[in-house]
Amino acid sequence: MKENDEGKTKEEIEPHVIINNELNSVIILANPQFNASRVKNPQIQHVPARVEWIFDTRRVELWISQYYDAVEFIVDNHYIQPALSSLCICLNYITSLFTMVKSKQTCKKSTGGTAPRIALSLPASTGAVTAPGELNVREPSEHNEFCLICRDGSVGEDCLFLCSTCPRVMCSNCMNIPPASAHAVQADDVTFVCISCHVGMERHGRASQSPYFGFYRKGQPLLPSFLQIRATLEVSLHSQLSSAPTLMLHLVLVDHDVTGGCFELASEFLRPYFPSGGFEFRSIVFDIGNASKIDEYRLQATAIIQSLMSSNWARVVVAITNHTDNEHGDPFIGYEGNKKSYVSARVHSVLDVLLSPWHPLIHGAAESYLWLFSCGALINNVTSFSGLQQAVIDHRITATIGFNAVRFQPSFATHLLLAFAELVIIECLPIHIVFPDMLGQSYKLGRHTDVFLLMPDNSGSLAVTKFAWTHSQLRPWGQYLPVQCPQCGWSNAWCSVNMHKDYIFECKNGQCRKKILLPGKRPGSCWISVVLRPMPSVPDEDED
Repeated sequence: MKENDEGKTKEEIEPHVIINNELNSVIILANPQFNASRVKNPQIQHVPARVEWIFDTRRVELWISQYYDAVEFIVDNHYIQPALSSLCICLNYITSLFTMVKSKQTCKKSTGGTAPRIALSLPASTGAVTAPGELNVREPSEHNEFCLICRDGSVGEDCLFLCSTCPRVMCSNCMNIPPASAHAVQADDVTFVCISCHVGMERHGRASQSPYFGFYRKGQPLLPSFLQIRATLEVSLHSQLSSAPTLMLHLVLVDHDVTGGCFELASEFLRPYFPSGGFEFRSIVFDIGNASKIDEYRLQATAIIQSLMSSNWARVVVAITNHTDNEHGDPFIGYEGNKKSYVSARVHSVLDVLLSPWHPLIHGAAESYLWLFSCGALINNVTSFSGLQQAVIDHRITATIGFNAVRFQPSFATHLLLAFAELVIIECLPIHIVFPDMLGQSYKLGRHTDVFLLMPDNSGSLAVTKFAWTHSQLRPWGQYLPVQCPQCGWSNAWCSVNMHKDYIFECKNGQCRKKILLPGKRPGSCWISVVLRPMPSVPDEDED
């Protein structure tokens, strides 16, 4: 047992200690009559002391001799500072150790970065894979597999009645069919009209308002009284619960971590809606940094396409998860050689290489969708956004969705993608109609990024719409308010001020009063849509 200068063991010393939890100050009182000011004075002698406390789960022990000429600093029984010249230096040392800013590193989730640009001038390598047979656009002739009312299937004695005018079905469990008519409704000469078609004919003037009978023979109601529906409608009258064949393709940049990604999550959400098959999810890692790697990618795509051509896919959903160059907006394409250093290329060339092999599937589908999970430079850069718009037209994609967050994180789009899966893929609602509803389920996404919807029409032109989340205090008119005033540094500093019938934001600091931005004109928050002017022109590859 080590002894101090007066022959006492360490355990025998019982100092009086006052310690600030945040270590802004440490006061050591070896005796009750000593006060803090005297102890902090390095001229005071005869203060043998031991200080012990727990900080951040670690036991810290400080030993000070009576003349301040020897100090020991112990953490978890380890001497990490065997000798310090004075108590003042020791206290400064402790404070610096435990009050420094804590930091750590975690895996980056955003999809931006920098990579040198190279040219992909390989037209022979970007053609579509030859299909074994011509694919026809699939007509939605098959009926749904789940009831329009309860969104469930049928087993046992229950059955699904197929509407004669649309793909919808209704189950017997949701309808109160009289027992006396139970066999008659299943006769071959009886037709069934779902409640959605009945209401639709009334709304569009093709029929006058009348009770719903459901079952008809030669245009006349089969049942003696109206058909009672037992449950409430859980979806829109315009919705289906479609199980039309759907293909999801995920094109992922080499060495890009997509563990637990939102696109794969959406595929798992969709899978139960296809109990009889007709759903496929394929993930393809791409590295197209040179000509030989492009050929390898095409061979990989060819093998997958050959295995998928036996089905006529009604919907093809493609997602590209990638990084983009922060300055030019160029998508990363992989590694040019053996060295693991990413290179990039112009967006139009990249999409030509990535999408062209899949044309037999994309063009054979009634609907095709492209999700771009990459950072906002792709859209924020005028040149790259122009190239993207031209590529959307050239590849005949039904709708393309992109984001403009500078450091976009794909996981934040999960709710938007799940809403897309439910409303567009399952309920078969037009994406341009239900996009506001999709955004309504994703309001937190608006704090992170704006959302862009690109849709070509039959004339070859492109409709580009920007959706921005607005908040009267946080994002007026969809524009960001800085966290702090850039002039005085105050945080949470903005207040709305009415000046000459215009609303502006002004810093609360009376000595600053910096003015910034116009706010929204309505309270609360919402999404707004802004129709943008398309720029379908592609610069030459050799342009900077």
